[in-house]
Amino acid sequence: MPDDLIHRYLQTDDAELDAHWQRLQGWLQQRLGRKRPGIEAILFLIGIQERGHGYEPDLAREAKQDLIMEGTYHAFAALDVYRRVGMEANGAWIWERMLTLPKLSVEEQEKLLRLAIVRYFEPILEASP
Repeated sequence: MPDDLIHRYLQTDDAELDAHWQRLQGWLQQRLGRKRPGIEAILFLIGIQERGHGYEPDLAREAKQDLIMEGTYHAFAALDVYRRVGMEANGAWIWERMLTLPKLSVEEQEKLLRLAIVRYFEPILEASP
């Protein structure tokens, strides 16, 4: 059952996830030259990366929110929660949810999101020294 997969993800050891999260934040801090980014900032970066146009200064608030959502979809795709199924005329991806998400506490939602982000960055971190 799909709920089982989500619950298995949530059984990930907190200390192990925290270690991976700290490594990711440190890696991003080093690459960006700024303080350790939080979840929203990392999702924004994923959105920028996946959109493929690079950073554009002076983005409207709505455009930034769209990039955060795009980053969220890509991160959750690393856990097979979402998948791309097409593209809209404006170039935005169309996403399909692959798993039914059970009702989760705020803490569980954050843990699942951090796990998805870590999983998204795994290939990059494994290739870096």
